[in-house]
Amino acid sequence: MNVFQNPLVRIIASIAVGLLLLFYPNAALPTILLIIGILVGLPSLYTILAYLLSGASKHNEPFPVLSAILLLFGCSLILVPSWYIGVTIYVLGGALVLIGVYQLLYLLTLKKTIKRKAGWVSYLLPVIILLIGIEILVNPFSATERIIVATFGAATLLYGITDLLYYIRLR
Repeated sequence: MNVFQNPLVRIIASIAVGLLLLFYPNAALPTILLIIGILVGLPSLYTILAYLLSGASKHNEPFPVLSAILLLFGCSLILVPSWYIGVTIYVLGGALVLIGVYQLLYLLTLKKTIKRKAGWVSYLLPVIILLIGIEILVNPFSATERIIVATFGAATLLYGITDLLYYIRLR
């Protein structure tokens, strides 16, 4: 089994990310973008260097263009994170909307599958996550970056706790 398919890994990761976003909201987005830039840029750099050092160009193998594009993207994330912060706010809001809808659909499917009622709290938490996502998408710049990050952190923490409750209940 892939480690990311394990529900406990997702639960622990979402709770950890939620807590970090709540306790360090000013540094959260630039740090996340820096980490993503490194994670995208280093493998791309490795691929390009391996291509150049292996002499693959002598064997008529094409240059890894996608790796070059990803390397430029990773470098831009590292060097100019402020532009991406504005984009990231929309991505975070969209992610929360998708997570809320997914959890609601999951509860409805679960209700049909096991013929067991889920408590009203089970429906309340995904609705709260969905509403927070919609609020971020509708008013992304009305609040400061810190409030938006803290809101996303709270929603991510709520998502992790909800999944933990589902995991315990269905195990």
